[in-house]
Amino acid sequence: MGNIVLLVVDTQKGITDERLYAFEEFKNNVSLLITEARTKGIEVIFVRHDDGPGTGFSMGDEAVEIYEGFAPLEGERIFDKNVNSAFNRTSGLLRYLRAKNVERLITVGLQTDYCMDATIKSGFEHGFEMIVPAYCNSTRSNDYMTAEQTYRFYNESMWPGRYAACIPADEAVKLIREAKKESPAAESINLCGAQDIETERLLIRAFRSEDAESMMRNWISDDYIQGMYGEPAYKTKDEVDRFLGTFIRNYQSGCHFRWGVFEKESGECIGQIAYFLVDTDNNFGEIEYCIGKAYQGRGYATEACKAVIDYGFDKIGFNKVQICVRPANTASNKVIDKCGFTYEGTLRDYFLINGKYEGRKYYSILRSER
Repeated sequence: MGNIVLLVVDTQKGITDERLYAFEEFKNNVSLLITEARTKGIEVIFVRHDDGPGTGFSMGDEAVEIYEGFAPLEGERIFDKNVNSAFNRTSGLLRYLRAKNVERLITVGLQTDYCMDATIKSGFEHGFEMIVPAYCNSTRSNDYMTAEQTYRFYNESMWPGRYAACIPADEAVKLIREAKKESPAAESINLCGAQDIETERLLIRAFRSEDAESMMRNWISDDYIQGMYGEPAYKTKDEVDRFLGTFIRNYQSGCHFRWGVFEKESGECIGQIAYFLVDTDNNFGEIEYCIGKAYQGRGYATEACKAVIDYGFDKIGFNKVQICVRPANTASNKVIDKCGFTYEGTLRDYFLINGKYEGRKYYSILRSER
């Protein structure tokens, strides 16, 4: 059967009103499913759309908030997106569902022909069993079809048998009542997110929008630093703001573990560190990091890595922490040695970079070796 959640898409104040097809039935059915899910301990996850600053439908605007009839309870997760599909990588939803071993999604919300359609098709492509209860999605009339025609086309012709199981609302209620809660295995990794870590000289914390200028001064606009990290340099504040926006949205998932590294004395953001790979099936994470040139040679990378290794074992619950490095990167090889990693092997000619093949050396630490 697989773990199941109720996914509530874009039921926001600016579009949840009487202009929708069969509004009262939609409102009553969605409310019923949310209530049933909460009663049975099935997770309810909300998705919220952001059209961007100045549109009247963005963060800080009343229209973007969840409709009061479906208001999330404290602790229920909200994932924000700026494209139609809730599974776009910037939302963090896909990573969260994978970490929770979710396989089935009862999907309700707005609008049928826009974000619901994109989310249902994308969820199907990602391997989820998509379940769409009747009269639990809706839309408005457009220049080509009435709202009812649009609703019937997607729910009776487009989705069934192709992308989703379209079932009566009372059958969805029955599914919720009979659904198994998450298996204990899904809790083996603690989705605690990027909480603050403090060391003698560093504050290691989640990125914030106000960090952009410090990042540009110290590392993210540096071609060499970013090149060694395998990333492009970001030269303008707009580019860095977009980069930060992705990180900040992903923090909502609880399984996004990326921190800025800040020197306490100066308050400067001198680099970043992350578990960029988190394998929830096999309980391990892989670290990556970078430190700006002006702050290298002071032991900051080692200090940050040791702290994040401890966080991985003690907070997240990993069995193994691993790291890889370019063979020619002598500075990072020294950091790896100081952190107590054990060499596992070299993947030869693993990357093709600028027309040349490069290998990667892999190292790890096991929980039992600490």
